[in-house]
This record gives sequence, C-alpha cells and structure tokens, in this order.
Amino acid sequence: MYLSMPKFRKGVPVTLAYFEMDSAQKENELLKPFPSWELNDDRSCINLQSVQSMEIDTAGVMWVLDGVRIKNNVHCPPKLMFFDLKYNGLLIFTYTFPNEISLQKGGFLNDIVIDESGGGYAYITDNSNIDPGLIVYSRKKNRVWKIRDRSMFPELWAANFIVDKVRVEALAPIDGIALSPKPLDPFANRTVFYTSLTGFDIFALGTEILKNEDLCLSDRWRTHVKFVGEKQGQTDGMMIDSKGNLYYTLLPLYGVGRWNIKEKFGSARIIDINAQEMVWPDGFAMDQKGYLYLISNSAFKYVNPETELKLTPDIKFRVFKLATSTRSYLYNDGHV
Repeated sequence: MYLSMPKFRKGVPVTLAYFEMDSAQKENELLKPFPSWELNDDRSCINLQSVQSMEIDTAGVMWVLDGVRIKNNVHCPPKLMFFDLKYNGLLIFTYTFPNEISLQKGGFLNDIVIDESGGGYAYITDNSNIDPGLIVYSRKKNRVWKIRDRSMFPELWAANFIVDKVRVEALAPIDGIALSPKPLDPFANRTVFYTSLTGFDIFALGTEILKNEDLCLSDRWRTHVKFVGEKQGQTDGMMIDSKGNLYYTLLPLYGVGRWNIKEKFGSARIIDINAQEMVWPDGFAMDQKGYLYLISNSAFKYVNPETELKLTPDIKFRVFKLATSTRSYLYNDGHV
C-alpha cells in the first residue's frame, strides 16, 4: 500500500512511502520511502517535493501528483511523475506544469483520475484558492490545458461546518474527482464528476469535452457542465468502482456516501458513519480483490498553521477497508 504525506508542515521526512500489506503489525507500521530516500530528497527540484495524490494504471505505472505548493514549504514547480512498478518504481518520465496552469506558489494539485484511452489522459483538480480549476494532461501529446468555472468555486452556504469540535471556515474550491468506469466500447465517451470541498453539489463533464483542447480554450465548453445532485454533506475524496458506484466522503458526518451513476441521484445513501475514527475521511483506492480502501487523516488540523500540533498517544491516521466485490473505474464489471 502506497501512502502520500504532503508537506503542510515542516519536518516531514518523505512525501511518498509504502508498507507491506501482509505485515502482521496492524498499528504504527514503519513506512518505507518510495521509490527511494534519494528521490524524496527535496533539496533538488528533480525529486519528489510534496505529494497529495497518485493513481496506478492497468500497466502498473504510478502517476504521481507532486503539486502541493501552499504554505511556502516547497519552492519547486509542480509536476506529474511516472514510476514503473514493474521495475521497482523506476522513474520513467516527468512533466513539469507551467505556472499559468498550476502556480509554483499557491498551486494545489489535489486529486487525479486516469483515462487510458487515446494514449492516456489525466484529469486533475487544482484546489488552489488563487486559481482553482480542472486540468487535463495528454500523455500522448505531452500537453496540458486547464478549465475554470463557477461550478468549481466554493459554495458560501456550505462553509463553517464542524469536524471533531473544530469549525472549518476555509472556502475550499474543486477537490474531489471521479471518472466513470472504462466503457465496453473503447470509443465510447465517459464522464468526469467533481465537487468543491466547501460545497454540496456534484457536477459532471463528458470526457469528449475535456479531451478537446480547442474547445476547452474557448467558452463554449461551459454549456456542457451538468448539475448532478446535492450531497448530504461536504466532501473531500471521491471514487467510482467498476460497476458505476460513486463513493464520496462526508466530512461533518464522519461517513461515506454511495450513489450508482446509472440511477437518479436521489437514490444516494450513506453507507457508513464512524464519529470516533473516521475523522476527515479523504482519499479512496481499490485493489484487484474486491476491496475499497479509505484514509482518514484529520488533515484540517495540519493544513491550518494556527492549529497547535500535539504529540499524543491517540491514533491520528487510519486506513479503512470495505468489501465491495468490485474493482476500480479503470475496469468495467457492470456494463456501464
């Protein structure tokens, strides 16, 4: 299992690490740097600096978003790095984002989904308060473009919610992103879903729109933005499985919701709540054996520099495991 540790505060030794899943130890597992200590040395901009999210494609290549550029703890341009897991995490390519796409000071590349059609695309949320938006990267063209829209802004009426007795006042824009399952027809279009962290609404755009660079550079693409529905609470992470189930976290409810994209959004339901342990549920991942994984990390306490960090024996970071009998959106097990 691979874990990212963005450098919201000073003193984080590595930003990307892993541990063995078959370890007998269930608490405080010692993390190992990925792919090495050397590539986590942030004194060189060539190396990993501050990672929020990553995704592994069906060929075993990890797409790593090295793009947390808030709090002035990192001084290198944001980038997308490709590591081949078949060769012990060999770095095979790096794309550096230009400043007009993601800011070197203030940019926040938050989450990523992979579309393997057409030579490979990445759809990325930029959670920057300065320049939020949705970024498209074409691996085949080695080009990138960005769209910005009011649907990606925070919703004022969703601010000031309470998590673990702390009032979250930040107005956070587009954050969670999910991609519909791989279609059975390789030429069929897919749908990208997104939501602002400070917000209840989910919106959607077709991949045929996002892949069209010329259209995205105009204003015409905005007519294709679709309102999907209103969630039960504010959300950080989202993910869709191979049967079209969209899972989304519910921050003030300490829980997870689920909605199948083939049905009306009114069918969405909360499937789990755990106020004691699921404090700030964030990112999802899926394995090949029918399990969904979710982290809770109390991130809101560490992003805010005014929050005092206290060394206490209570557990602050958890990984939850849920049986779904499905795989990730990179596959199709449900004829979606």
